Amino acid sequence: MKLIGPVIAAALLVAPGAFAQSLPVEVFGRLPAVDDVAISPDGRRVAVAGSNASGQSGIIIRRLDEADDSRPWGVGEDMQLRSVSWADNERVSYLLTQTFRPGQVLPPGMYFQGSPRRVVYFRWGAINITEGEVRALTTNPENEWADQGASLIAPIEGDPGYGRMIGRSQSLYRSNSVLYRVHLDSGRVRPLIVAGVNEDTVDFILDRTGAVVGRLDADEATNRWRLFTYDGETPRLLLEDVSRFGDTISVVGLMPDGRFAALEPNEAGYTTLYAIDRASGELQAVHEVENADIEAALVDPWTREVIGVTWIAVETEQHFFDPTLQRAREALIAALPEGAASRLVTWSQDRTRFIAYVEQGLDGGAYYLFNLPDRSLRLLAPRYPELMRAHLGERQSITYRARDGTRVPAYLTLPAGVEARNLPLVLLVHGGPHARDTMDFDWWASFLVSRGYAVLQPNFRGSSGYGAAWEEAGRRQWGALMQTDVEDGANALARAGIADPARTCIVGAKYGGYAALAGATLTPDRYRCAVSVAGVSDLPLMLLQRERQTGDDSVTSDWWRASIGDREEDRERIRAVSPVFLADRVRIPVLLLHGTDDSVVPID
Repeated sequence: MKLIGPVIAAALLVAPGAFAQSLPVEVFGRLPAVDDVAISPDGRRVAVAGSNASGQSGIIIRRLDEADDSRPWGVGEDMQLRSVSWADNERVSYLLTQTFRPGQVLPPGMYFQGSPRRVVYFRWGAINITEGEVRALTTNPENEWADQGASLIAPIEGDPGYGRMIGRSQSLYRSNSVLYRVHLDSGRVRPLIVAGVNEDTVDFILDRTGAVVGRLDADEATNRWRLFTYDGETPRLLLEDVSRFGDTISVVGLMPDGRFAALEPNEAGYTTLYAIDRASGELQAVHEVENADIEAALVDPWTREVIGVTWIAVETEQHFFDPTLQRAREALIAALPEGAASRLVTWSQDRTRFIAYVEQGLDGGAYYLFNLPDRSLRLLAPRYPELMRAHLGERQSITYRARDGTRVPAYLTLPAGVEARNLPLVLLVHGGPHARDTMDFDWWASFLVSRGYAVLQPNFRGSSGYGAAWEEAGRRQWGALMQTDVEDGANALARAGIADPARTCIVGAKYGGYAALAGATLTPDRYRCAVSVAGVSDLPLMLLQRERQTGDDSVTSDWWRASIGDREEDRERIRAVSPVFLADRVRIPVLLLHGTDDSVVPID
């Protein structure tokens, strides 16, 4: 990805010279110096997961109060470090991912349906800092492929040195979820017998002792899901339903009072946190936000109980149900300069020491140690060290009017040091498409404003976070409403005099790459150039590839049909908005970038 910055700079043409090379491209295009930070249960140590300038990942563990005994730990050559956490005061766990050709990891004679070129695998591991040992963890030492999508759960109360892993069945003919007990030092693993597990089992809900208190089954052929609760070791059906897209009820853990916690839409269509009574199955709303989806539940790292929620208004917001945690959240906000965005990431077991993530302007963000008793903040690790003192520009939340009168939310980033008048504009379109942009630091947008461009990131209809109706409005609107919502953002900035309509480029990755190519083909006179990074150009082939890989009646195929359309019934409409069939309309420079290891949008 380090090449994306300079190539985009070349494609965008005529950037104002005053901004060129003010900061090296590599400052933006490198992987973040820090991906994750976690504090130990006793609050005495932190583990910092990050990457060096060449992209090699590692973990640094250091003391906070005594003499610094920082030690780097290499945990996986040529693998991407995703997260770090503490299993106890002596053991750190971590998650790695790596992309493989299927033949590298599958047993002889076994093939993936659809024969994808690349598959991403998860690799969990643990570090014993006392013994100085690093151990890779797996549910199946003989077949690495079995850990695709596996999860590690630790700590487990009353079972020191052990964790639980939710992996897949070791049978070649079944792929249901199975619960395993794993020794964090030796890696020894054995499956645990859970009553009622069958070929439709997709997940388990555990309490703090590792006991199974819930199970989720889903039938891909019928899209029927079933939620079971356990009375001791005996399962009992609690709820069941059929889902349109094949997704199940989103159970995110246990409430402190033992009820299940789930994220589901309320009557107005906004995702809400509900508590589910395990005796009656009754749902009770615990927390909802007006005109916004709750993005996620906040989970205590030591008990795994749901203790709060997070959502996006202008910035990312948090609310904790526990009074100590909510007081810490409010104290952190009070300790920061006005305009700084922040969130609590994790904390010690006694809830006196916290890891906080803070962004100020376009500084790239940093992790801090926040001490609740004296309200002190201590810088631990910036994500982009070279940007901490750079003044690149201003990022703001706006809305603009689409052609049908609807107000579309967006994020506008403007360069520093120039009047916001008649600027060259980059329309930066997010992927998904049923995802969203946020106010958080964006390295693409920050790089572009450092070179003098205005950057607009629209959350067009079809984006998530604004309720079910907003997301539904974008279904089967590739090249149509989702595209015109993006165009109307450029029109609005041109009318306001901020952007030069003759100098507008459309840029994006994945779905955003499709939008860039759709802009170059459906409205060939609208843009000065287009940049598609891992973009989809052939919608019928995309649908066919998903059906071949996961099955015609799979959850994945259902989701893509709902997003794009039916490959047969909507054939002409889909072809009419597929850039691969419209290449003769292109009149502007188009830059195509694609990774050979891409497992989401195959390079084909």
